[in-house]
Amino acid sequence: MPTPVENLNAAKTARLDLKTTEFAKEFIRKAATISGLDMTSFIMASAFKEAEAVMENYNRLKLSEKAFSRLHEILREGDEEATPPPALVKLMRSKNTRARDR
Repeated sequence: MPTPVENLNAAKTARLDLKTTEFAKEFIRKAATISGLDMTSFIMASAFKEAEAVMENYNRLKLSEKAFSRLHEILREGDEEATPPPALVKLMRSKNTRARDR
């Protein structure tokens, strides 16, 4: 599977049209020039960076939801007569005591 950088460096075959104000266009053009990039590369790099952050957060949330669901299943399936390990009881009591002391 190609990396994101490899995907960005691949042949450009798709088109993305944008409408903006003259001010925004000039502002982005100046920033791109200062960065040593053409406007397309500047805009795509910025958009791709933001898209990666959004997707990472989305995937983390989905994984968290899946993990929580699995934990809930395990707890429901668990032995109701089971007792927690002493280390867990100690940890929970110390957390509870610290929270009460605040």
